[in-house]
Parts: sequence; structure tokens; C-alpha cells
Amino acid sequence: MSDDIPLFPVAQLTVGPVPRMGLVVIRPDFLTTLMQRPEEAQQGRTYALTPVQARYLAEQIQQSLAILESSSSPDGGSPRH
Repeated sequence: MSDDIPLFPVAQLTVGPVPRMGLVVIRPDFLTTLMQRPEEAQQGRTYALTPVQARYLAEQIQQSLAILESSSSPDGGSPRH
């Protein structure tokens, strides 16, 4: 992933199953400015994932976390927004 893409820090994630449709839904609420408080986060769109997509997303997040945890961060690993 490129370092020059605009980032919108996620303030909260809403995730849950929709059994009658066989889907997992995910909605990220995100910050749009550096000074915005988490409780003022912009509500994102609600996305629907099939079970295969949800598993893939979970695997990709786990792999990304493993890389982050095994490398040293230039800023000491502290979160920024």
C-alpha cells in the first residue's frame, strides 16, 4: 500500500452478522480532520461481506498485524490522528 494516499483514521467499527441474508456487515466511523474528537466521527457506509470475503478480510488484517508487530515503527508505535 502506498504511503501517499489520504488516510481517514477509524474512530469506531460496527460489525455484525445478518443471518437471514448470510452476510457480515461492517461500518467504519472515521475522523475527517486532525482535530476532530472520536465522538464526532463521520458515520461511514455500511458494507456487506459474504462469509468468504469476511474470512479473507480477517486473514489480511491478521497478516498485517503480524508484520506491524515484527517491525519497529519509526515513531515508536504511538497512534496518531
